[in-house]
Amino acid sequence: MRAVLAGLSIALLVASGMAEAGSAAAPIAPARDWQQLSPSQRDILAPLGEDWNQLDTERRRKWIELAARYPSMTPDEQSRMRARMSYWASLSQQERIEARERYKRLQAMPPDQREALRKQWEAYESLSPEERKRLGTSTRPAAKAPGAPAATPVRK
Repeated sequence: MRAVLAGLSIALLVASGMAEAGSAAAPIAPARDWQQLSPSQRDILAPLGEDWNQLDTERRRKWIELAARYPSMTPDEQSRMRARMSYWASLSQQERIEARERYKRLQAMPPDQREALRKQWEAYESLSPEERKRLGTSTRPAAKAPGAPAATPVRK
């Protein structure tokens, strides 16, 4: 259950980023490597620093667009973006692939099903930590291998 909820959280982050990316005034040329980013971009995108040079051009472009919008975000939005970026950076390559696939499936759903899923997510977020833990233990799949990143949703 936690992995599904974590994937949904990431899918929603990616979806919001993609929706907002379409509203950017002009395309931002991607940097070839981490050192070519401006100091402010490196500061904003710091959670991705270790993996930056392995990202493909399209992913770099999307992250740079998010970084460009970062100064205009509220402090709460900035905090949420950094937390989600850190969570994304903590995922293994396989977990990222799975999250992208969940995002694609989410986008393929009819709007009414997406809305129902969004309401389920909001209901889950409204649970107390104790209720979440109880729910997580009653439906938890087999434990992950030691050292594997935890699949927990990022709170607002």
